Amino acid sequence: MAGGSCPRPLRVALVESLPLLRHGVQTVVSAHPALEWVDAVSSTRDTIELCESAHPDVVLVTSAIDPGWNRCQMLTRLFRDLTVVALLGREARTADSIAMARINGARALVPLDADPDRLVKAITAAATVGHHIDSALAVFATSVEGARTADGRSLSRREFEVLQLIAEGRTAVQIALRLQITAETARTHVSHILRKLDARDRAHAVARAYELSFLPK
Repeated sequence: MAGGSCPRPLRVALVESLPLLRHGVQTVVSAHPALEWVDAVSSTRDTIELCESAHPDVVLVTSAIDPGWNRCQMLTRLFRDLTVVALLGREARTADSIAMARINGARALVPLDADPDRLVKAITAAATVGHHIDSALAVFATSVEGARTADGRSLSRREFEVLQLIAEGRTAVQIALRLQITAETARTHVSHILRKLDARDRAHAVARAYELSFLPK
């Protein structure tokens, strides 16, 4: 038979404890020819062991089991080639939660109650394009990033991520570790943020960010 070989399916795993949700995601993934189901786990230890032994391409992490997106961050640090997709329950559909999921390495964000086609789209886009935000969550993702200063200046996505971490009180070194950049690059982003927000220092920048709606109140 002529022609090249077909690309292998994306291997997908899930981090979640609820049996019904596990079954639903497994059913969706198994039914799609471009995807291959690996397994579902819940504990941090089992998650690491699964990634080390089964080598999934994509891991889905729910907001219920990882409300602060710390496991998402851990996975992206330990497994550089892994794509993490965040599944958000209603309680996590806020600008703060979405920003934190993205800062901590989620390549795609999709509501837990999305239909199967939207879940598949999020998985494939995250693995191939590198990013995806479901249309139902776009309003939360853009409400903060769309903010501008009085003279029309806006922050880049990376500057917005750095601003979030400044608001948490992180140092340049801590920001660098979180975003996997150099400390010097982190300081450069901070400098750009101060200039764009016309701020004297980091504390003033945070105050200005709330005032201008760069940070959600």
